[in-house]
Order: sequence, then C-alpha cells, then structure tokens
Amino acid sequence: MNNQDELQIAGYYDSLSAVSRFIRMYHGQTLLGSGTCFFVMSQDGPVLVTNRHNFTGRDNFTGEVLHRQGGIPDHAVVTMHGPGEVHYHIDLTDHTNPEAPAWTEHPTLEVRADIVALPVKEMTNIVGEMNSVSLKGDWHRWDIGSELHVIGYPYGQIGGPFPIWSKGFIASEPDVDISGLPVFLIDCRSRPGQSGSPVFAHFRAGAVVEHEGQSWQAKRPINYFVGVYSGRLRADSDLGLVWKRSCVEELVNHAVAHGTQHRMELRRHQFSAAFYRKLNLDRYVRKDFDEAEWA
Repeated sequence: MNNQDELQIAGYYDSLSAVSRFIRMYHGQTLLGSGTCFFVMSQDGPVLVTNRHNFTGRDNFTGEVLHRQGGIPDHAVVTMHGPGEVHYHIDLTDHTNPEAPAWTEHPTLEVRADIVALPVKEMTNIVGEMNSVSLKGDWHRWDIGSELHVIGYPYGQIGGPFPIWSKGFIASEPDVDISGLPVFLIDCRSRPGQSGSPVFAHFRAGAVVEHEGQSWQAKRPINYFVGVYSGRLRADSDLGLVWKRSCVEELVNHAVAHGTQHRMELRRHQFSAAFYRKLNLDRYVRKDFDEAEWA
C-alpha cells in the first residue's frame, strides 16, 4: 500500500462517526438520491436500518414520488469506509415476488412507519459492536429541550469519509406520540441526505445523566441511541421527525424473527462515487443545490 491509498486521517475521531453509512438510491444506472443508513447489532447479526422513503422513492405520508423525473429505486449502494471506499449493492426488487417489498416493515405499523430493516448476517465480519447501534439498556429519562445529534450525510459526502453531526433539541413531549405514531419532533437545522440518520444523545465526561431515578456524573463519554431521523415536516421548517427507539427495537426484533436474510453484494467499482480526497467544497458553497437528493 502506498501513501495515496492510506486513509488520510490524523488524530482522534468519535466512535459514533463510524456508525452512520452513506447510501445512494438508483434506478438502473441513474442516481435518484442519497441518504443515510446504519446497522443495529442484533442477537442474530447485523440489521441494516434506514427510512422507508429512501427505498420506495415516495413520500411516506402522501405517496408522492420524490424524484423530480419520477424515478423509483430498484437498487441501493451502501458505502463502507476503510483505507478506501468499498461499495455494497442492495437489490430492492424481489424478483420472485415483485409486488412484495425486499425489506422488512414494522410488524404493526407496516407502511405507516418510515423505517425499514434488512437482516444482513453475512456482514458480521465487517459490522461489529464498535461500528453499529446497540439497543441494550434503556436507562435515560428524556425531557423536552434535551440536546440530541443527528449524524448523517447532508448533501452526500461533504464531510469526507465521516458523517456530519447536526445538533438539535427535543421539540415535543417525548412521551407523547405525534398523530398516533411513535415519533417526536426535533428542532434541528437538517438538510437533504440526512434521512435515515441515527439520532444520539452524546454525553461528555462530567455530564450529569439519569439512571434508575438517580443522577450520576459520567466518568467517560457516553452515547445513547434515541431513534431514526426521517426528514423535516416542511421544506421551510427546522422541525423534523424522529422515530422512537422503541419503534426501532420492535422493527429489528420482527426482522430477525420473520424477515428474510438479505444479500449485500460487494461491487468495488461499478457504483463508485468521487473518493473523499477529491471532493471540493466549491460545489456546496452556493445558493442552490440542484442535484438529485431528497430530504
């Protein structure tokens, strides 16, 4: 390996930056949009989780096609970072039953839930406890105004191999469901490409956290998975939806018990994006962003 092939990162990075994954949706060779996904570590191996609208190409509430030319995804590509970019192809069409989704939907909410799962046990050697979400332990009490981070890929890979952290605050009572759905509102300056991002509470050493009704001072940084971000209520609003951790847990458990193991085919070159060292901020520093990406 020469110096050009080595990962050019100097210094410390947060472990959560290795959890979020860049995902792109295609119809044939046409790029329709990009978003974020992540893996949950289950008792039966990794499970990929993202927003349902990323895979359907339609607004999950209205059914409206998101791409301006009407394209619907037939496959997706997940980028895994290491010394270079490695791309995994996901076939979104069940060729034996074209009417059935290739992914697993929530067991009771079904299409109403804007989160889906794909069990990918074959990724066990690539995805582990350090670069996935854990659903073990539900120990913190949340209050309105609590600080959270949406960790994903606004406008694609603008941050190089790592996602961007967007800070936000719980904007609705977290114990109250919105419109009968297990979601709460977050006040966050999010942007297109962050759909499917994991949402975390990130406590630094010295922060006060609650556990079993008592307050404790964290001796080290602590991360707590809260849910999945699925976009803003309106394009002109900073209010966004977060599907609650409990809903994600129900989905993952259902996918492990009843979902079909999915195959993620390694494709190193065919769907390669610009390598992160070649990205140029000039394309982002402008008033309008006209490339094919949905929120």
